Amino acid sequence: MAPHRSQVVAPLLRRESMGDAYHVLTFDVGRDLGAAPGQFLMVRGAEWGDAPLLPRPMSYLSGGPTPSILVKVVGEGTTRMARAEPGEPFSLVGPLGVPWRAPSPGRRPVLVAGGVGVAPLLFLARGLVAAGTRPVAIYGGRTKKDLPLDDDLALISDLHVTTEDGSRGQRGRVTDVLEALLAEDVEVFTCGPDRMMAAVADICARRDVPCEVSVETPMACGYGVCLGCPLPAAGGGYIYACTEGPCIDARRIDWNRPDHPPRAAGRAS
Repeated sequence: MAPHRSQVVAPLLRRESMGDAYHVLTFDVGRDLGAAPGQFLMVRGAEWGDAPLLPRPMSYLSGGPTPSILVKVVGEGTTRMARAEPGEPFSLVGPLGVPWRAPSPGRRPVLVAGGVGVAPLLFLARGLVAAGTRPVAIYGGRTKKDLPLDDDLALISDLHVTTEDGSRGQRGRVTDVLEALLAEDVEVFTCGPDRMMAAVADICARRDVPCEVSVETPMACGYGVCLGCPLPAAGGGYIYACTEGPCIDARRIDWNRPDHPPRAAGRAS
């Protein structure tokens, strides 16, 4: 069972920038709240005032007493995070959500990441390596600038890189590489833009390969009160990303329903 969530105010320990768009924020919580790979936290500057009003859901990049997140600048909230200086206080609520499930015995994990969807997968990869399993990873982006932390992932996985413009790795998309890597003894864990995950889920379903996705939707609370994060469920009805996800069997989601809007990976702005 996942640890119960905590709400803390913690200072920013450091901010590491990778160009203007991507930043890793590390917080000094002072104690280990028990975050597991795949879980997320709600983040808001403690001194932001009334705007932006809502916290931002962010995947854990690492846990422990100094947890970190990967931020892509896309809106007012993430812009404020990208400008934060060490010592600035942040309100953190977590750990939240369902983590990645334990890998299946006898299957090699294949991690498929797009953009900032690398964060929960890098956290997972570190745990796998610590347990004695080196995963295969596929990491894709529009350009080489959209591959933050690719060097970190390369150190602990057998990494394949794709870019749509060919500026790094193989020209194309992650699905161009995935087909050749699928076999009876593998399973897939993926996080990235919805369209990417839908394509990965479809390939895995056709090949009868287990696939787990880390989904993201806009949300206000992160723990099932606001009911603002529904995803269309296979067979009808809805799945709430914050309580039944974010990590969930890809077959439980109806990727083709009109009320499943496309979103970019990396949690809300």
